[in-house]
Amino acid sequence: MSQRSGAARNGKVPATAAERILNAAMREFAKYGFAGARVERIVSRADVSPRSLYYHFGSKRGLYDAVRERLSSQHYEDFVRGVTDEPLVDRLLANIDVAMTPRWQQWARLEMWEALDGGAGGAPYPEGTVPGDLLAIRAAQERGEIDPDLDPHVLTMAFIAITFWPTMFPQSTRRLTDGMAKDELLEARKNLVRTLVKRLAETGTPQELPAVLARGSQQPR
Repeated sequence: MSQRSGAARNGKVPATAAERILNAAMREFAKYGFAGARVERIVSRADVSPRSLYYHFGSKRGLYDAVRERLSSQHYEDFVRGVTDEPLVDRLLANIDVAMTPRWQQWARLEMWEALDGGAGGAPYPEGTVPGDLLAIRAAQERGEIDPDLDPHVLTMAFIAITFWPTMFPQSTRRLTDGMAKDELLEARKNLVRTLVKRLAETGTPQELPAVLARGSQQPR
């Protein structure tokens, strides 16, 4: 008895062929990009025939477009929604948690591959849409949570870097953090966000951010 028929008898609806192909393709395109992805690996992981892939998606490009549409719509729901009433720090911390999920790691890597390949369709937001984090930072400035004189566009880029850098550049992250464990790095990033938002609310006399101590060292680095 196959796993899929066994799952159906246990009350769970088995994934359709198209859904299995999409899930397999998300992993393949995120890992290898469009040019490096192989249909043979996708159909093998999805446990379908090549004919099934072409029946549902028409071509490798059609499959890629379907993957991108799926991830883009999920990205829109997670990050572009106009949640501007919650405290800024809560939104930024939630972003880090969402960015740690496998789905978001796939999306970030897909975006990176498109940038490297020079793809013209790499914008993560629908045309004319203002990124949700930018909306949230502007709203926080209007509420007086952070200094209104700071450029919200540059500030948005800075927080996006804190959120996505470890996913998009894992080797660089390991070197920069001396191989810090994932859980430890996650908590360090959240603490940094909390500190930054608190200090960005302070106007007047400039404040120094606390020095980061190297582990096992008494000297700041």
